[in-house]
Amino acid sequence: KILTAVVQGVRKEEPCLAVRFAGCNALLSALEFASPNMEKEQERNYIMQVICEATQAQGEKIRFVAFQCLVKIAALYYEKINNWMQQIFNVTIRAMKQDKDDVAQQAIEFWATVCDVEMDIIIEAEEFKQLKVQPGRRCANYIKGALKFLIPELCLALTKQDEDQDEDAWNVATAAGGCIASIANTVLDEVA
Repeated sequence: KILTAVVQGVRKEEPCLAVRFAGCNALLSALEFASPNMEKEQERNYIMQVICEATQAQGEKIRFVAFQCLVKIAALYYEKINNWMQQIFNVTIRAMKQDKDDVAQQAIEFWATVCDVEMDIIIEAEEFKQLKVQPGRRCANYIKGALKFLIPELCLALTKQDEDQDEDAWNVATAAGGCIASIANTVLDEVA
């Protein structure tokens, strides 16, 4: 019931941007405890719909936190996002192309997180194969599926580098470079 109230505050019908922002932050914090909700398709769909809509909100801070929610969902509930991957793909690509740098970085971070999860699943599968045991999780190969569309956008993001940036600076260009490296590790020879 608490999660229901939190999600209500995130909805696009909520007229107050401050309430939506607070709702997004609360949802981000609550996602770790949302496993029972994510197990139920109807509740999961509602949560995902509200988050995807929040990635398109007027307020930059709302969009930023909404993408943080998607990153966390990728890490925690990878197995549950299949029906939402096309919409997530669309909103992340749009953010990478058109949004403010902070928001675009979170969109890139979503794909880097998917890489991390898929790499973990691939490593686990190899370990289980050696033990002749059935793996517990299956890789949905989202990265392979998005590869030919994702790489050009990430390469374009590499061009957004600041001339005078510090070596340790984290921006859209460095996030894109890190994501490309993660993709290369995940799909190996398929990055072209």
